[in-house]
Amino acid sequence: MADTPKKRKSKKHPRRMTTEEALHHVFHPKIAKELKKHVEEHNQKTEEKE
Repeated sequence: MADTPKKRKSKKHPRRMTTEEALHHVFHPKIAKELKKHVEEHNQKTEEKE
């Protein structure tokens, strides 16, 4: 039996991806979730300073 090739998650070239798509393309979903949470906390802190 011949193995079927695995489908790629994204057919877009990375330079054409949105930030969200690139985040999921590069990082594992759990890491992406934690990274987004960390960025949100950082953004809230900078808004409070202004």
